[in-house]
Amino acid sequence: MDLAFITAKNIIEMFLILFIGVFTFKAGIADSGTGSRLTSLLLNVISPCVILLSYQIDFDKDRLIGLLLTAGGSVVSFLAAILIAKLVVPERGRPHMAVERMSIVYSNCGFIGIPLIQALLGAQGVFYMTAYITVFNVFVWSHGIMLMSGKAKSPGATLKNLIQPSTIAIVAGLVFFITGLRFPAVIKAPISMIADMNTPAAMLISGMNLAESNIISCLKTPGTYLLSAAKLILVPLVTLLFLMAVRADRVIGITILVAAACPSGAMGTMFALQYQKDSQYASRLLAITTALSLVTIPVIMMAASGIFH
Repeated sequence: MDLAFITAKNIIEMFLILFIGVFTFKAGIADSGTGSRLTSLLLNVISPCVILLSYQIDFDKDRLIGLLLTAGGSVVSFLAAILIAKLVVPERGRPHMAVERMSIVYSNCGFIGIPLIQALLGAQGVFYMTAYITVFNVFVWSHGIMLMSGKAKSPGATLKNLIQPSTIAIVAGLVFFITGLRFPAVIKAPISMIADMNTPAAMLISGMNLAESNIISCLKTPGTYLLSAAKLILVPLVTLLFLMAVRADRVIGITILVAAACPSGAMGTMFALQYQKDSQYASRLLAITTALSLVTIPVIMMAASGIFH
């Protein structure tokens, strides 16, 4: 089946759950506190379970090399995104420069990227996606903090910030993968059941966040379209050109491209709150890029379908 068609099908399914999240918020079934608690559960419990399961596969030297190649390709993609953000958002005359650059560089690779790559490629895709997430965490806790605060964090502080449930799960998963350790069935079964909550939980949260934002106001602001185009079209297209140039493996290429094509991430809003930037503006950029990604991700994958077939 065509890659673009599969992507569009899964995006539509995911966004139907997102709209249920919008409805639950608008109907008063859920509120911002619900979204916050569910986000904590997703980040600290559900996503780590998905990552751990992706490493429950037989050790293969080629897979380990593929993981390293994915990490290398992810670094290039982030460096390209940082350069694009600097070109699109100059320092002078942009009072929200940090928030805007953050929205271009850092994608929602966890909430939307993992469910989508899981649907497209299964556990193998999630396995390689962990390399992208690792690189994401390194960049966001170093470059991201420097961008939002205006000063660099010490290596020790950056390392401390990297100690998150997902990164712990990646390290533990690597140990399982290399040593061949496997969960017994009685442990694997409940972990699998929790992991199966990943897509619905992520999209319900995205829907609740979208419901809190004034999406109509976002659509009436011309500047958001330039930022959205940079995030949703320019960054993934430059990433695709790089993947074509190095003749990336199909699974590795699709994984990096999907992650790069995801909308702006929630980290922009969280960092804006922490460093006294305009968090409402960051939330609006998250909302508009999330809505537009319903169209742009399938289009990007359509462009890639002739390459990664």
